[in-house]
Order: sequence, then C-alpha cells, then structure tokens
Amino acid sequence: MNMKTKKSHGKARGKWANKTEYLLVVAGNVVGLGNVWRFPYLCYKNGGGAFLVPYTMLAVLCGLPLFLMETAIGQYTQEGAVTCWRKLCPLAQGIGYGQLVIILCGFSYIVIQAWALLYLIFSFSAQLPWAHCGNSWNTDNCVDLQHSQSNVTVGNFTNTTSAATEFWE
Repeated sequence: MNMKTKKSHGKARGKWANKTEYLLVVAGNVVGLGNVWRFPYLCYKNGGGAFLVPYTMLAVLCGLPLFLMETAIGQYTQEGAVTCWRKLCPLAQGIGYGQLVIILCGFSYIVIQAWALLYLIFSFSAQLPWAHCGNSWNTDNCVDLQHSQSNVTVGNFTNTTSAATEFWE
C-alpha cells in the first residue's frame, strides 16, 4: 500500500493557500496578548533598554532556530505536536505528550486574561482604585500624589510609592 492509497482513506489535511496566509497565521500564534502584555513589564523590571540586548541575542540564537525546527518538523511529518514525534522516532513520542501537559498546565495566559478583565471592570467605577490610597492593598508608604501636592509644600518622598504603582504591582 503506497502513501497515496493511505491518504485517500483518511481525511485530507488542509494546506495553506499561499505564503502570506502562512506568515499571518504564524504571526498570530507568536504575537498574542501574553507577549504584548508581558514584554514591556519584563523590560521595565529587568533594566529597561539594557534588557533588550540579551533578549535580542537569545531570541536570535535560541528562539529563532527552535521556531524554525518546530516548523520544519511540522511540515516534514504533516502531523500535530503530539503525533509528529511518533513518526520521527517512536521512542520520542513522550515529548509530544509532555508538550501537551505543559500547555494544559500553563495557566499564566489565563491569569493575564483575568487581570485584563479585572482592570476593565475597575475602570468603570466612578473613583478609580489606583487613583487614591484608601484601599486594602495599599501600604503605609502609599502617597496620593494628586492630593498631596496641593496640601504639602515640601515633604520627604524617599520611601514612598504612588497609589497607582501599588495597585499595578
């Protein structure tokens, strides 16, 4: 039984209409809410512009080759992430199942979506919770910068944080 006979019995896999369609699908998978949300935060927490140098280096040296390998394996085997490893090396089929478990257990994306929904709900209130210091999450170092500037002429603001910073962090 040759490959054509086997393929005719099963459901045929879809194919990309052109290269542009493929690139748009890949870009949609790579750039998501998690990346758009997390990248500026990582830059801020890890040194701003100085973080971009090692990030770019690792993205080019590690991320791009791994992405190309994953794409090449998918095109070569014409299988999904779980079953492609069985086709390459039956002993390595556990890699696909391991990837599936990691994806199912990775709740960080769901948490990011929940934060976005929480911030959206908070933004509909008359008084924004990140605009003042009277909330349960605020510390003793919280300073309401909008109201304190009009009341205090000179103050010691060395160990203080704004209400917005305490809300977001």
